[in-house]
Amino acid sequence: MSASVSEYRGISGKGDQLFSKGLLRRTTVTALQNALYAAVGRILIGILKRIGKVGLHSTVLKQIVKEFFSLDPLKWASIFAGLACFPLLKQIILKLGRCCRITEKVAAAVSGSVCAVPVLVMNKETRTDLCLYIFVRALNSFAVRHIIPLLPESLQRFQYYDILVMCVSASQILYSVVFAPFSLPPSYQQFLSKASMLDNRLVRGHAGLARYQLTPELVELCIERGVKIPQSPREHFRINCMLTHPGMTCNHFFISFIGRNMVQVGLPLYIPLKLGAILLYQRRELRKRPFKLIQKTFFSVLSSALFLALYSASSVRFACVFAQRNIRGGVFFAIFCSLAGIATLLEPKGKRMDLALYCLMHALRSFVMTQHRLGWIPYPKHIVVCLLYMLSVGYLIFQFDQEPDKLNPRLRAIFSKLLPVEEEKAEGIVNRMEE
Repeated sequence: MSASVSEYRGISGKGDQLFSKGLLRRTTVTALQNALYAAVGRILIGILKRIGKVGLHSTVLKQIVKEFFSLDPLKWASIFAGLACFPLLKQIILKLGRCCRITEKVAAAVSGSVCAVPVLVMNKETRTDLCLYIFVRALNSFAVRHIIPLLPESLQRFQYYDILVMCVSASQILYSVVFAPFSLPPSYQQFLSKASMLDNRLVRGHAGLARYQLTPELVELCIERGVKIPQSPREHFRINCMLTHPGMTCNHFFISFIGRNMVQVGLPLYIPLKLGAILLYQRRELRKRPFKLIQKTFFSVLSSALFLALYSASSVRFACVFAQRNIRGGVFFAIFCSLAGIATLLEPKGKRMDLALYCLMHALRSFVMTQHRLGWIPYPKHIVVCLLYMLSVGYLIFQFDQEPDKLNPRLRAIFSKLLPVEEEKAEGIVNRMEE
Protein backbone atom coordinates (compact mmCIF):
# COMPACT_ATOMS: atom_id res chain seq x y z
CA MET A 1 0.00 0.00 0.00
CA SER A 2 2.73 2.46 0.98
CA ALA A 3 4.70 1.52 -2.12
CA SER A 4 1.75 2.27 -4.41
CA VAL A 5 1.15 5.63 -2.69
CA SER A 6 4.80 6.64 -3.04
CA GLU A 7 4.75 5.51 -6.67
CA TYR A 8 1.63 7.61 -7.32
CA ARG A 9 3.23 10.65 -5.67
CA GLY A 10 6.32 10.23 -7.81
CA ILE A 11 4.26 10.04 -10.99
CA SER A 12 2.15 13.02 -9.86
CA GLY A 13 5.25 15.05 -9.05
CA LYS A 14 6.74 14.31 -12.47
CA GLY A 15 3.43 15.29 -14.10
CA ASP A 16 3.35 18.59 -12.21
CA GLN A 17 6.96 19.24 -13.18
CA LEU A 18 6.27 18.55 -16.86
CA PHE A 19 3.14 20.72 -16.71
CA SER A 20 5.08 23.57 -15.10
CA LYS A 21 7.82 23.35 -17.72
CA GLY A 22 5.26 23.37 -20.53
CA LEU A 23 3.42 26.31 -18.99
CA LEU A 24 6.66 28.21 -18.47
CA ARG A 25 7.65 27.60 -22.09
CA ARG A 26 4.25 28.74 -23.41
CA THR A 27 4.31 31.80 -21.15
CA THR A 28 7.80 32.79 -22.31
CA VAL A 29 6.95 32.40 -25.99
CA THR A 30 3.66 34.29 -25.68
CA ALA A 31 5.24 37.08 -23.62
CA LEU A 32 7.97 37.57 -26.23
CA GLN A 33 5.41 37.57 -29.04
CA ASN A 34 3.20 40.08 -27.23
CA ALA A 35 6.17 42.31 -26.49
CA LEU A 36 7.37 42.23 -30.10
CA TYR A 37 3.95 42.99 -31.58
CA ALA A 38 3.30 45.77 -29.06
CA ALA A 39 6.69 47.40 -29.67
CA VAL A 40 6.38 47.24 -33.46
CA GLY A 41 2.81 48.53 -33.32
CA ARG A 42 3.81 51.43 -31.07
CA ILE A 43 6.69 52.33 -33.40
CA LEU A 44 4.41 52.34 -36.46
CA ILE A 45 1.76 54.43 -34.69
CA GLY A 46 4.44 56.84 -33.49
CA ILE A 47 5.84 57.20 -37.02
CA LEU A 48 2.38 57.92 -38.44
CA LYS A 49 1.76 60.51 -35.72
CA ARG A 50 5.05 62.27 -36.39
CA ILE A 51 4.42 62.28 -40.15
CA GLY A 52 0.96 63.69 -39.50
CA LYS A 53 2.42 66.51 -37.42
CA VAL A 54 5.46 67.55 -39.48
CA GLY A 55 4.57 66.10 -42.90
CA LEU A 56 6.99 64.43 -45.30
CA HIS A 57 9.82 66.89 -44.80
CA SER A 58 13.53 66.23 -44.49
CA THR A 59 13.23 66.31 -40.70
CA VAL A 60 10.84 63.35 -40.70
CA LEU A 61 13.77 60.89 -40.85
CA LYS A 62 15.14 62.30 -37.61
CA GLN A 63 11.69 61.97 -36.05
CA ILE A 64 11.47 58.33 -37.17
CA VAL A 65 14.89 57.57 -35.67
CA LYS A 66 13.78 59.18 -32.40
CA GLU A 67 10.72 56.93 -32.40
CA PHE A 68 12.89 53.81 -32.73
CA PHE A 69 15.12 54.80 -29.81
CA SER A 70 12.41 56.13 -27.50
CA LEU A 71 11.29 54.22 -24.41
CA ASP A 72 7.63 54.10 -25.41
CA PRO A 73 7.89 50.83 -27.42
CA LEU A 74 9.57 49.12 -24.45
CA LYS A 75 6.88 50.40 -22.09
CA TRP A 76 4.08 49.03 -24.24
CA ALA A 77 6.01 45.79 -24.68
CA SER A 78 6.19 45.36 -20.90
CA ILE A 79 2.43 45.85 -20.53
CA PHE A 80 1.49 43.22 -23.10
CA ALA A 81 4.20 40.83 -21.94
CA GLY A 82 2.88 41.13 -18.39
CA LEU A 83 -0.57 39.95 -19.47
CA ALA A 84 0.94 36.73 -20.82
CA CYS A 85 2.15 35.83 -17.31
CA PHE A 86 -1.39 35.27 -16.00
CA PRO A 87 -1.58 31.43 -16.21
CA LEU A 88 1.88 31.03 -14.68
CA LEU A 89 1.13 33.44 -11.83
CA LYS A 90 -2.16 31.70 -11.21
CA GLN A 91 -0.45 28.31 -10.81
CA ILE A 92 2.21 29.82 -8.53
CA ILE A 93 -0.44 31.40 -6.29
CA LEU A 94 -2.41 28.14 -6.17
CA LYS A 95 0.65 26.15 -5.11
CA LEU A 96 1.80 28.72 -2.57
CA GLY A 97 -1.70 29.04 -1.18
CA ARG A 98 -2.44 25.37 -0.62
CA CYS A 99 -1.96 25.78 3.12
CA CYS A 100 -4.37 28.75 3.12
CA ARG A 101 -6.88 26.91 0.92
CA ILE A 102 -6.91 29.63 -1.74
CA THR A 103 -9.56 28.82 -4.31
CA GLU A 104 -8.99 28.93 -8.05
CA LYS A 105 -11.28 31.96 -8.40
CA VAL A 106 -9.30 33.95 -5.84
CA ALA A 107 -6.03 32.95 -7.51
CA ALA A 108 -7.40 34.02 -10.92
CA ALA A 109 -8.52 37.42 -9.62
CA VAL A 110 -5.24 38.12 -7.79
CA SER A 111 -2.97 36.97 -10.62
CA GLY A 112 -5.02 38.96 -13.15
CA SER A 113 -4.50 42.13 -11.12
CA VAL A 114 -0.78 41.43 -10.66
CA CYS A 115 -0.38 41.08 -14.45
CA ALA A 116 -1.38 44.75 -14.76
CA VAL A 117 1.48 46.04 -12.56
CA PRO A 118 3.66 47.05 -15.59
CA VAL A 119 1.29 49.99 -16.12
CA LEU A 120 3.44 51.81 -13.54
CA VAL A 121 6.12 52.38 -16.19
CA MET A 122 3.77 54.53 -18.30
CA ASN A 123 3.52 58.29 -17.96
CA LYS A 124 0.55 59.70 -16.07
CA GLU A 125 -1.46 60.77 -19.11
CA THR A 126 -1.19 57.40 -20.86
CA ARG A 127 -1.86 55.60 -17.59
CA THR A 128 -5.07 57.57 -17.11
CA ASP A 129 -6.24 56.84 -20.67
CA LEU A 130 -5.52 53.13 -20.22
CA CYS A 131 -7.34 53.07 -16.90
CA LEU A 132 -10.45 54.69 -18.36
CA TYR A 133 -10.37 52.44 -21.44
CA ILE A 134 -10.22 49.24 -19.37
CA PHE A 135 -12.47 50.48 -16.55
CA VAL A 136 -15.49 51.21 -18.78
CA ARG A 137 -15.20 47.74 -20.32
CA ALA A 138 -14.95 46.11 -16.92
CA LEU A 139 -17.92 48.18 -15.77
CA ASN A 140 -19.94 47.05 -18.79
CA SER A 141 -19.02 43.43 -18.19
CA PHE A 142 -19.88 43.71 -14.48
CA ALA A 143 -23.25 45.30 -15.27
CA VAL A 144 -24.16 42.62 -17.81
CA ARG A 145 -23.11 39.82 -15.46
CA HIS A 146 -24.34 41.02 -12.07
CA ILE A 147 -26.70 44.03 -12.34
CA ILE A 148 -28.97 43.46 -15.34
CA PRO A 149 -30.02 39.95 -14.14
CA LEU A 150 -31.38 41.59 -10.96
CA LEU A 151 -33.66 43.95 -12.89
CA PRO A 152 -37.30 43.22 -13.79
CA GLU A 153 -37.77 41.02 -16.82
CA SER A 154 -38.92 43.89 -19.01
CA LEU A 155 -35.68 45.78 -18.29
CA GLN A 156 -33.63 42.65 -18.90
CA ARG A 157 -35.10 42.39 -22.40
CA PHE A 158 -34.43 46.06 -23.13
CA GLN A 159 -32.12 46.26 -26.17
CA TYR A 160 -31.03 49.90 -26.12
CA TYR A 161 -28.76 50.31 -23.12
CA ASP A 162 -25.99 51.23 -25.56
CA ILE A 163 -28.09 54.18 -26.77
CA LEU A 164 -28.74 55.29 -23.18
CA VAL A 165 -25.02 55.19 -22.41
CA MET A 166 -24.31 57.14 -25.58
CA CYS A 167 -26.91 59.78 -24.71
CA VAL A 168 -25.49 60.28 -21.22
CA SER A 169 -21.96 60.49 -22.62
CA ALA A 170 -23.01 62.94 -25.34
CA SER A 171 -24.59 65.19 -22.72
CA GLN A 172 -21.34 65.49 -20.75
CA ILE A 173 -18.98 65.62 -23.74
CA LEU A 174 -20.87 68.26 -25.75
CA TYR A 175 -21.38 70.34 -22.62
CA SER A 176 -17.63 70.19 -22.01
CA VAL A 177 -16.80 71.20 -25.59
CA VAL A 178 -18.60 74.51 -25.00
CA PHE A 179 -18.33 75.19 -21.28
CA ALA A 180 -15.46 73.06 -19.94
CA PRO A 181 -12.84 72.38 -22.66
CA PHE A 182 -10.16 71.97 -19.96
CA SER A 183 -11.79 68.67 -18.92
CA LEU A 184 -11.11 66.92 -22.25
CA PRO A 185 -7.77 65.56 -23.51
CA PRO A 186 -6.18 67.93 -26.08
CA SER A 187 -6.27 65.35 -28.89
CA TYR A 188 -9.94 64.53 -28.33
CA GLN A 189 -10.81 68.20 -27.97
CA GLN A 190 -9.06 68.90 -31.27
CA PHE A 191 -11.03 66.11 -32.97
CA LEU A 192 -14.36 67.45 -31.67
CA SER A 193 -13.42 70.97 -32.72
CA LYS A 194 -12.66 69.70 -36.22
CA ALA A 195 -15.95 67.79 -36.32
CA SER A 196 -17.90 70.91 -35.30
CA MET A 197 -16.43 72.81 -38.29
CA LEU A 198 -16.74 76.07 -36.35
CA ASP A 199 -14.29 78.79 -35.46
CA ASN A 200 -13.30 78.11 -31.85
CA ARG A 201 -13.85 81.80 -31.12
CA LEU A 202 -17.56 81.27 -31.82
CA VAL A 203 -17.70 78.49 -29.24
CA ARG A 204 -15.89 80.57 -26.62
CA GLY A 205 -18.14 83.54 -27.40
CA HIS A 206 -21.30 81.44 -27.01
CA ALA A 207 -20.06 80.05 -23.69
CA GLY A 208 -19.32 83.57 -22.47
CA LEU A 209 -22.69 85.06 -23.42
CA ALA A 210 -24.49 82.05 -21.92
CA ARG A 211 -22.85 83.05 -18.64
CA TYR A 212 -23.40 86.80 -19.12
CA GLN A 213 -19.76 87.41 -20.08
CA LEU A 214 -18.40 89.24 -23.12
CA THR A 215 -15.28 87.33 -24.17
CA PRO A 216 -12.29 88.82 -26.04
CA GLU A 217 -12.70 86.11 -28.70
CA LEU A 218 -16.22 87.32 -29.51
CA VAL A 219 -15.11 90.96 -29.67
CA GLU A 220 -12.27 90.01 -32.02
CA LEU A 221 -14.64 88.03 -34.24
CA CYS A 222 -17.19 90.88 -34.39
CA ILE A 223 -14.49 93.33 -35.48
CA GLU A 224 -13.20 90.87 -38.08
CA ARG A 225 -16.69 90.19 -39.53
CA GLY A 226 -17.87 93.81 -39.31
CA VAL A 227 -20.67 93.01 -36.86
CA LYS A 228 -21.75 95.41 -34.14
CA ILE A 229 -20.21 94.48 -30.79
CA PRO A 230 -22.81 93.88 -28.06
CA GLN A 231 -22.86 96.74 -25.57
CA SER A 232 -23.64 94.37 -22.72
CA PRO A 233 -23.45 90.59 -22.26
CA ARG A 234 -27.10 90.74 -21.15
CA GLU A 235 -28.22 91.65 -24.66
CA HIS A 236 -30.03 89.02 -26.71
CA PHE A 237 -27.28 86.69 -27.87
CA ARG A 238 -28.67 85.69 -31.25
CA ILE A 239 -25.53 87.43 -32.47
CA ASN A 240 -23.90 83.97 -32.50
CA CYS A 241 -26.27 82.89 -35.27
CA MET A 242 -25.38 86.03 -37.25
CA LEU A 243 -21.69 85.13 -36.95
CA THR A 244 -22.09 81.39 -37.56
CA HIS A 245 -24.37 81.36 -40.61
CA PRO A 246 -24.86 84.89 -41.99
CA GLY A 247 -27.62 85.05 -44.59
CA MET A 248 -28.94 81.56 -43.75
CA THR A 249 -31.69 80.35 -41.46
CA CYS A 250 -30.77 77.97 -38.64
CA ASN A 251 -32.59 75.05 -40.29
CA HIS A 252 -30.97 75.68 -43.68
CA PHE A 253 -27.56 75.82 -42.00
CA PHE A 254 -28.31 72.58 -40.11
CA ILE A 255 -29.09 70.69 -43.32
CA SER A 256 -26.10 72.08 -45.22
CA PHE A 257 -23.86 71.36 -42.20
CA ILE A 258 -24.72 67.65 -42.34
CA GLY A 259 -23.70 67.37 -45.99
CA ARG A 260 -20.49 69.36 -45.57
CA ASN A 261 -19.53 67.42 -42.45
CA MET A 262 -19.96 64.09 -44.22
CA VAL A 263 -17.77 65.18 -47.15
CA GLN A 264 -15.10 67.12 -45.25
CA VAL A 265 -14.86 65.15 -41.97
CA GLY A 266 -16.70 61.83 -42.00
CA LEU A 267 -15.62 60.30 -45.31
CA PRO A 268 -11.90 61.25 -44.98
CA LEU A 269 -11.97 59.76 -41.47
CA TYR A 270 -13.83 56.50 -42.04
CA ILE A 271 -12.63 55.46 -45.51
CA PRO A 272 -9.00 54.81 -44.39
CA LEU A 273 -10.23 53.13 -41.20
CA LYS A 274 -12.54 50.75 -43.06
CA LEU A 275 -9.93 49.95 -45.72
CA GLY A 276 -7.34 49.27 -43.04
CA ALA A 277 -9.75 46.95 -41.22
CA ILE A 278 -10.39 45.03 -44.45
CA LEU A 279 -6.68 44.57 -45.16
CA LEU A 280 -5.99 43.46 -41.59
CA TYR A 281 -8.95 41.23 -40.77
CA GLN A 282 -10.96 40.46 -43.91
CA ARG A 283 -8.41 39.52 -46.57
CA ARG A 284 -9.96 36.07 -47.04
CA GLU A 285 -13.44 37.49 -47.57
CA LEU A 286 -11.98 40.10 -49.94
CA ARG A 287 -10.60 37.31 -52.14
CA LYS A 288 -13.80 35.24 -52.05
CA ARG A 289 -16.52 37.91 -52.24
CA PRO A 290 -14.89 41.23 -53.19
CA PHE A 291 -17.99 42.98 -54.60
CA LYS A 292 -20.19 42.04 -51.65
CA LEU A 293 -17.53 43.22 -49.19
CA ILE A 294 -17.00 46.50 -51.07
CA GLN A 295 -20.75 47.13 -51.12
CA LYS A 296 -21.02 46.40 -47.40
CA THR A 297 -18.05 48.67 -46.66
CA PHE A 298 -19.51 51.47 -48.78
CA PHE A 299 -22.77 51.55 -46.83
CA SER A 300 -20.89 51.18 -43.55
CA VAL A 301 -18.76 54.24 -44.36
CA LEU A 302 -21.85 56.25 -45.31
CA SER A 303 -23.72 55.32 -42.12
CA SER A 304 -20.72 56.12 -39.92
CA ALA A 305 -20.15 59.46 -41.66
CA LEU A 306 -23.86 60.30 -41.31
CA PHE A 307 -23.74 59.39 -37.61
CA LEU A 308 -20.80 61.72 -36.98
CA ALA A 309 -22.47 64.51 -38.98
CA LEU A 310 -25.74 64.22 -37.04
CA TYR A 311 -23.89 63.99 -33.73
CA SER A 312 -21.97 67.18 -34.49
CA ALA A 313 -24.85 69.03 -36.15
CA SER A 314 -27.17 68.37 -33.21
CA SER A 315 -25.02 70.33 -30.78
CA VAL A 316 -24.72 73.22 -33.26
CA ARG A 317 -28.50 73.24 -33.82
CA PHE A 318 -29.21 73.22 -30.09
CA ALA A 319 -26.81 76.14 -29.68
CA CYS A 320 -28.83 78.02 -32.32
CA VAL A 321 -32.08 77.26 -30.47
CA PHE A 322 -30.65 78.54 -27.21
CA ALA A 323 -29.29 81.66 -28.91
CA GLN A 324 -32.60 82.45 -30.64
CA ARG A 325 -34.60 81.85 -27.46
CA ASN A 326 -32.03 83.70 -25.34
CA ILE A 327 -31.75 80.71 -22.97
CA ARG A 328 -28.71 81.03 -20.71
CA GLY A 329 -26.74 78.48 -18.68
CA GLY A 330 -25.17 75.13 -19.44
CA VAL A 331 -27.47 72.67 -17.65
CA PHE A 332 -30.31 72.87 -20.20
CA PHE A 333 -27.77 72.75 -23.02
CA ALA A 334 -26.34 69.51 -21.60
CA ILE A 335 -29.82 67.99 -21.29
CA PHE A 336 -30.72 68.82 -24.90
CA CYS A 337 -27.35 67.60 -26.21
CA SER A 338 -28.07 64.15 -24.79
CA LEU A 339 -30.43 63.69 -27.77
CA ALA A 340 -27.37 63.65 -30.05
CA GLY A 341 -26.67 60.11 -28.83
CA ILE A 342 -29.78 58.84 -30.63
CA ALA A 343 -27.80 59.13 -33.89
CA THR A 344 -25.95 55.98 -32.78
CA LEU A 345 -28.95 53.98 -34.04
CA LEU A 346 -27.46 54.40 -37.52
CA GLU A 347 -24.58 52.13 -36.53
CA PRO A 348 -24.90 48.31 -36.47
CA LYS A 349 -25.79 46.73 -33.13
CA GLY A 350 -22.36 45.15 -32.66
CA LYS A 351 -20.60 48.50 -32.96
CA ARG A 352 -22.93 50.60 -30.81
CA MET A 353 -21.69 49.49 -27.39
CA ASP A 354 -18.03 49.87 -28.41
CA LEU A 355 -18.78 53.40 -29.57
CA ALA A 356 -20.77 54.15 -26.41
CA LEU A 357 -17.99 52.87 -24.15
CA TYR A 358 -15.37 54.88 -26.03
CA CYS A 359 -17.42 58.04 -25.48
CA LEU A 360 -18.16 57.04 -21.88
CA MET A 361 -14.46 56.99 -20.98
CA HIS A 362 -14.09 60.61 -22.13
CA ALA A 363 -17.36 61.58 -20.44
CA LEU A 364 -16.21 60.09 -17.12
CA ARG A 365 -12.92 61.95 -17.30
CA SER A 366 -14.70 65.19 -18.16
CA PHE A 367 -17.22 64.74 -15.34
CA VAL A 368 -14.50 64.14 -12.74
CA MET A 369 -12.48 67.15 -13.90
CA THR A 370 -15.48 69.49 -13.93
CA GLN A 371 -16.60 68.36 -10.47
CA HIS A 372 -13.06 68.86 -9.19
CA ARG A 373 -13.01 72.37 -10.68
CA LEU A 374 -16.29 73.09 -8.87
CA GLY A 375 -14.77 71.86 -5.61
CA TRP A 376 -17.09 68.88 -5.11
CA ILE A 377 -14.44 66.14 -5.26
CA PRO A 378 -10.65 66.03 -4.75
CA TYR A 379 -8.29 65.56 -7.66
CA PRO A 380 -7.87 61.80 -8.24
CA LYS A 381 -4.45 60.57 -7.14
CA HIS A 382 -2.49 58.47 -9.59
CA ILE A 383 -2.15 55.63 -7.09
CA VAL A 384 -5.96 55.41 -7.20
CA VAL A 385 -5.84 55.39 -11.01
CA CYS A 386 -3.30 52.54 -10.96
CA LEU A 387 -5.34 50.50 -8.48
CA LEU A 388 -8.49 51.02 -10.54
CA TYR A 389 -6.67 49.86 -13.66
CA MET A 390 -5.29 46.77 -11.91
CA LEU A 391 -8.69 45.83 -10.48
CA SER A 392 -10.35 46.32 -13.88
CA VAL A 393 -7.79 44.15 -15.67
CA GLY A 394 -8.04 41.57 -12.90
CA TYR A 395 -11.81 41.38 -13.23
CA LEU A 396 -11.76 41.01 -17.02
CA ILE A 397 -9.08 38.30 -16.92
CA PHE A 398 -10.96 36.57 -14.10
CA GLN A 399 -14.06 36.47 -16.28
CA PHE A 400 -12.06 35.17 -19.23
CA ASP A 401 -10.61 32.39 -17.08
CA GLN A 402 -13.66 31.44 -15.01
CA GLU A 403 -16.70 32.64 -16.97
CA PRO A 404 -15.62 33.03 -20.62
CA ASP A 405 -19.19 32.72 -21.93
CA LYS A 406 -20.19 35.78 -19.89
CA LEU A 407 -17.45 37.96 -21.40
CA ASN A 408 -17.87 40.14 -24.47
CA PRO A 409 -16.97 38.01 -27.55
CA ARG A 410 -14.49 40.59 -28.82
CA LEU A 411 -12.69 40.79 -25.48
CA ARG A 412 -12.73 37.01 -25.32
CA ALA A 413 -10.99 36.76 -28.68
CA ILE A 414 -8.40 39.40 -27.68
CA PHE A 415 -7.53 37.63 -24.43
CA SER A 416 -7.30 34.28 -26.22
CA LYS A 417 -4.52 35.78 -28.35
CA LEU A 418 -2.74 37.65 -25.54
CA LEU A 419 -2.77 34.84 -22.96
CA PRO A 420 -0.98 31.49 -23.43
CA VAL A 421 -4.15 29.36 -23.49
CA GLU A 422 -4.24 25.92 -25.06
CA GLU A 423 -4.70 25.89 -28.83
CA GLU A 424 -7.96 23.90 -28.58
CA LYS A 425 -9.46 26.47 -26.19
CA ALA A 426 -8.29 29.41 -28.31
CA GLU A 427 -9.73 27.89 -31.49
CA GLY A 428 -13.05 27.27 -29.74
CA ILE A 429 -13.22 30.87 -28.58
CA VAL A 430 -12.47 32.26 -32.03
CA ASN A 431 -14.99 29.89 -33.65
CA ARG A 432 -17.71 30.96 -31.21
CA MET A 433 -16.94 34.59 -32.00
CA GLU A 434 -17.17 33.99 -35.76
CA GLU A 435 -20.51 32.20 -35.30
